[in-house]
Amino acid sequence: MFDQFPEPARSQLRSAFDEGRTRPEWCFAEGQARLAYWAPFPGSEPAIVWQFDPGPDPVAAAGLLRHSMTAMGLTKAIHDIPLKPGLDPVVDRAVEHEALIEAGFAMEVERLLLEWAAGSDLPPDPGRLTYRPARRMSPAEVIDVLVRVSEGSLDHDTRVEVATSGAEKEARWMYDDLMSRKGKPDWFVIAHLDEEPVGLVAPDDNSIAYIGVVPEHRGKGYVDDLLARGTRTLAEAGVQRVVAATDVANVPTADAFLRAGYSEVGRLFRYYWRAS
Repeated sequence: MFDQFPEPARSQLRSAFDEGRTRPEWCFAEGQARLAYWAPFPGSEPAIVWQFDPGPDPVAAAGLLRHSMTAMGLTKAIHDIPLKPGLDPVVDRAVEHEALIEAGFAMEVERLLLEWAAGSDLPPDPGRLTYRPARRMSPAEVIDVLVRVSEGSLDHDTRVEVATSGAEKEARWMYDDLMSRKGKPDWFVIAHLDEEPVGLVAPDDNSIAYIGVVPEHRGKGYVDDLLARGTRTLAEAGVQRVVAATDVANVPTADAFLRAGYSEVGRLFRYYWRAS
């Protein structure tokens, strides 16, 4: 089934298959439209419409979306459209946007795409916190921090999942996701102040995959410490461009990235579908 996709999608699908994140039966084609689903980590639900080429006809592409979700028995799915600053999916990816809307998706959140480039100043580390690799802590300890970070979160996905599935289930999903990332084992760390957990930062192979502060320590600038730790970890590993994303509405986190020397390089428009 992968052979029905042009390059580079074909190679990306084969690589994801080798990692256990997609399967041939998660790929669909009809006319000129192509799509494939992707799971965030091996063993998780295939909830992301990943490789989506709608072709020239939004109605046909919408039909393919509906057929594929029914065939796979999905109850929810997301699809991201990344664009350069100033572009709008309604205009600049019109066929894709129309197909998603016709299939019952809704664009619910806009995210900033951010980047720190090698050669830029590294964010200063105030040295206030100590760090323990998450892999050297028990799963229960790390999940407890993830539950606490989710309380009052401004992140849209976190708020939705906590409201629909509960904080514990969302935290366990995040734990599995972050533990499956490609970063080195000691990169994902829990920050402490006098042995008390303050927050966490999880660098991936070239990105800040997740960052958060527990409620009782918010408003004290610890997000800057965490972001300095994550950025420096990747820079010291030789990563030339560190990427990140955060909701436009999550102003405190967006401001922290800008203070740390990140610049906006685009916007990501996230569409959601949920079974009625």
